[in-house]
Amino acid sequence: MNRSPLKINCFRYGWHFLKRMPYHKNWCLTLMALPTDQTLLEDGQLILEIPFYSNFWFLFIMFTILIAIIYGVCFFVRQTKDKGVLKNKLHKKNIEIAEREDRFKVVWDNSQDGLLLSIQGGAVLAANPSFCSLAEVSEAQLQENGLQYLFRDNKTFERLRGEIVSGLKKSDKVIKEFELSLPSGDKEIEVSISKMNEEFEGKLMYLNVFRDVSKKKAYERGLEIAKGKAEEISHLKSNIISNMSHEIRTPLNGILGSTEYIIQTRSNDKELIEHLNIIKESGDRLLHTITNFLDLSSLESDELSAVMEKTNVNDFISKILINHKSIGIKKGILVTSKFLTKPFYANLERKYLQIIINNIVGNAIKYSEKGMILVVVEKVENDMIIKVHDQGIGISKEYLNKLFYPFEQESKGFNRKFEGSGLGLAITKHLVEKLNGNIEVESEKGNGTLVRILLPV
Repeated sequence: MNRSPLKINCFRYGWHFLKRMPYHKNWCLTLMALPTDQTLLEDGQLILEIPFYSNFWFLFIMFTILIAIIYGVCFFVRQTKDKGVLKNKLHKKNIEIAEREDRFKVVWDNSQDGLLLSIQGGAVLAANPSFCSLAEVSEAQLQENGLQYLFRDNKTFERLRGEIVSGLKKSDKVIKEFELSLPSGDKEIEVSISKMNEEFEGKLMYLNVFRDVSKKKAYERGLEIAKGKAEEISHLKSNIISNMSHEIRTPLNGILGSTEYIIQTRSNDKELIEHLNIIKESGDRLLHTITNFLDLSSLESDELSAVMEKTNVNDFISKILINHKSIGIKKGILVTSKFLTKPFYANLERKYLQIIINNIVGNAIKYSEKGMILVVVEKVENDMIIKVHDQGIGISKEYLNKLFYPFEQESKGFNRKFEGSGLGLAITKHLVEKLNGNIEVESEKGNGTLVRILLPV
């Protein structure tokens, strides 16, 4: 029997189980599922020859190559994907930039204000149609000659340029006004110069916004002239009213004084007394109207100066109300007062306060036909509050907005029921505001009126 080594092709046939057993001096080999023609024994040893592609080093190399191929494929796919995403983003960005440029161009071309891009030194990069129309120049002329082309006088340009440069050192925006001489005439221009975050050839860029304010300035000058004339007319009116009121009040006081004297001396002549009372009431009404005219005129011309005096408030208001209480009794109306704060002193303008209370309480009596008029006075912290509540005819909601207008009355015309010039509340509001106070009116037609006055003391 040939004893050469046994060669078994494991890749082709495979083997299931191999077992070596000693038998005397030889090995006993049991082979299963191996072709007998390829099984050789030599000294009881089985020799197997394994193919190179089954070796560990070959498998490791192949595994490494496979991993490298997979990694390369993944890297290629990822790079391709990233490149596609980047390309898509770049495409969207280009579309967005194009849309922004279109919007900017629309704004640039259609802006009512003159827009101009310039750089340090006065060179012009671009000018919109509104600016070219405003300055009566072409964009090419500005680009060729710079901003100084707008000015006939170079000294004016250098002066403005120096002021603007100095202002831009302190702030990112400067607003200046200047006069621009054009072939069609001089125009007053307002220009706003702003720094931009971009540069052109290493120089800062500026956005200049030009606006023609000639009409605005002319309007303001017209207002100033009109204001001056109105003040002059108001002053003239005040002088006329003051002089006329003096000329009317002096003889009127004589008439009223003589009337009161005759009433006292001829008290037995009832018929004469009735006529004299009519004369006195008419004279008092005329005197009150003239006084209101004079007070309103003085207030509008700011001739009345406030003189603050230390005053016992409760006592002072009580004295003012004495006359109103007697008038109310004649009309069948009870005028009463209520002081919620103990007697206190405060610095007041007595004349102003007297006019305010006379007008408010007088109106309450005038527009009441029955019931009671309650005057409440109290001090809350540093404010004095005066409330006058009547049960008169009330005021409609429509007229409340016009309540403090001069010469305004709810009943108008020759058939009006109540007398008066319509100046009392206008004067009252002027005086309250002059004392840094506030006046409020609450009323309902047919349900009386509540007037609330707050004055700092």
